[in-house]
Amino acid sequence: MSSNKERQMASNATDTRVSHLTREGVAHLIGDLDDSVIAAIIATGATYTEIEQALKWVGAGAEEPRLNAHGLTPTAELVCDILLATTEFGDDEAHTSR
Repeated sequence: MSSNKERQMASNATDTRVSHLTREGVAHLIGDLDDSVIAAIIATGATYTEIEQALKWVGAGAEEPRLNAHGLTPTAELVCDILLATTEFGDDEAHTSR
């Protein structure tokens, strides 16, 4: 028989939302931004995959036009909003094209 703790651990192991983000892991993906930005991204509960999706969307350049955010998870959209609010990723054009 499994204990409640063992069942919870097994559930967490298969739950894609349990991502165990670290400051270092997020900084590795997005660069060394302000700690408050990294903390805000971690607070969204985003997975590394969602952060990568948000980065791809936010980082689209002139040769790769930024399309609308449809297809992103709501959490990835939150990460986009956080990134676009920074001087490193945000600009007036990015805010109006979404």
